[in-house]
Amino acid sequence: MLKRRNYIIITTFLLSVYFCILASYQTNATELKQSRLQLCNSKNIGTELEPIDNQELFRPEILFKTKSFGTLSLPAVPFPSIHPTAKKAKIPVMMYHDIIPEKKVIYDLTPQELNKDFEIIKAAQITPISINKLVAHLRTGSPLPKKPILLTFDDGYGGHYEYAYPLLKKYGYPAVFAVHTSAVGINTGRSHVTWQQLKSMVNDPLITISSHSRTHPALTKISDKQLEQEIIESKRLLESKLNKKIIYFTYPYGNYDSRVKKIVSEAGYVAAIAFGTPSEMFAAQSEDLFAISRFEKSRLESVIPQASGNPTFPNCNS
Repeated sequence: MLKRRNYIIITTFLLSVYFCILASYQTNATELKQSRLQLCNSKNIGTELEPIDNQELFRPEILFKTKSFGTLSLPAVPFPSIHPTAKKAKIPVMMYHDIIPEKKVIYDLTPQELNKDFEIIKAAQITPISINKLVAHLRTGSPLPKKPILLTFDDGYGGHYEYAYPLLKKYGYPAVFAVHTSAVGINTGRSHVTWQQLKSMVNDPLITISSHSRTHPALTKISDKQLEQEIIESKRLLESKLNKKIIYFTYPYGNYDSRVKKIVSEAGYVAAIAFGTPSEMFAAQSEDLFAISRFEKSRLESVIPQASGNPTFPNCNS
């Protein structure tokens, strides 16, 4: 009789535990479903979603911060591939060179012309994004603003600090500045940024400094040993002088091949910016993260009407 009574007590206890666990699981499942619905229905998630600083963006999962939902983690495709969802977006990456009061070559812009470009971007309700946000998107398919764009400036000219940087701060636009280290502080007929100016810029959250090699050679035409000097030594020098990790590379002249890409990857860069090889295209149409394509600045007005970002998370429609 006692054994039967104990059996009933134990059975009742275990059933109570089971139903408590089941109820908790159902509650958690409901909460997760509600959270997923809130994320999928959020209209501003593409604007507020930002990759967390100082994380390794080649990891299998990328961490993001948001104002509304706290910290989120998204799985990434194998590095350096581009996520299938990201390929649906059209993100123009624009290439600028010197900003100078009196233009000397076709690649130059005056400060007034750059300001006009920024006004065009503003009027079209285009949202400039950081390269970190672009790379995180390309790896995970994470949401972006409705009409994103990335701005890049090549060659480390003095006009970048004197004219472009103040305008970027005025509009609140992030950008990438590509610097070849042998020209820093040197006047080659054109002024170039100094180390002190670079230190000021690199500490601004709007600015990302990219290595543009050491001496700006055509990388496809030099030896492996020279390649390593151009790609690795420029990274080390920038990191040493700026006390900042340099994780992006910009190919001189926009040119690369499989050999160049391999050394860039092995040097510890997360992504590399090209130009239009074999032709100008949107970022997600690029071969992979080590071949991010760009449009020349003169194409701005023709490409921004096509700009589009993914409005929601991958699998939200499933």
